[in-house]
Amino acid sequence: MITLRPVKRTVLHYTHLALGAVMVDDQGWQRPERYGSPEEEVRAVQAGVGLCDISPLGKLDLKGKESASVLQQLFSLGTIPRVGQVTHISLKNIANAPSEGLCCRLGSDHLLVVIECSTAGAVEQSLTQHLATADQCAHLTNLTSALAAVQLVGPYSRDVLRKLTALDLSPNQPADLTCAQGGVAKVHALVVRADLGSQLAYEIYCGREFGVYLWDALRDAGQEFGAVPFGLAAQRLLRVEG
Repeated sequence: MITLRPVKRTVLHYTHLALGAVMVDDQGWQRPERYGSPEEEVRAVQAGVGLCDISPLGKLDLKGKESASVLQQLFSLGTIPRVGQVTHISLKNIANAPSEGLCCRLGSDHLLVVIECSTAGAVEQSLTQHLATADQCAHLTNLTSALAAVQLVGPYSRDVLRKLTALDLSPNQPADLTCAQGGVAKVHALVVRADLGSQLAYEIYCGREFGVYLWDALRDAGQEFGAVPFGLAAQRLLRVEG
């Protein structure tokens, strides 16, 4: 019997193909592995700025006055972040799903968990099962396919983003592991400062319907800084650099 496996594509799939990307399967998602030489992509990012499509990341939205308490019970969460802060999380008591992610505090009763796509399903299932049996005020929504996301990396990433938003992007604002909501290229977005290795980096999340527009706006704003797209291979190299 032939087993058919659905292929998931981000809203930027055909944009990547037009840029000459070599696509690979990553946990069921078609993603750019590289556009040329990964080493050249890394050098371009280190010298200027690069863009990476991170839309496949799991995005689990949790609302309710006890949302933070729910996450503390299921994750290794050192401290609950204050509104506008981000903290690293690691999975706890979720079988066969070793992974780490970010927890963004968007409001007093609103959190967004961003996790690798390989474990997003296991995390969602555990949260759903917990909420079904626990008497806690929290509601879970999977926004993975509803939100597009672009990672902006490099020493000039702040300069690129500053062209497109009124958010405070003065040095160290937002500081690493902070988040803010506001307009980016006149589109409502969530901006997360989450540095990649030693590189300044932002993650910008917006509605899927604006994903291509946001990518193009960031590329256009970054042209004077040598903006380049980079794939998973370059991302892995940047993640481990000192």
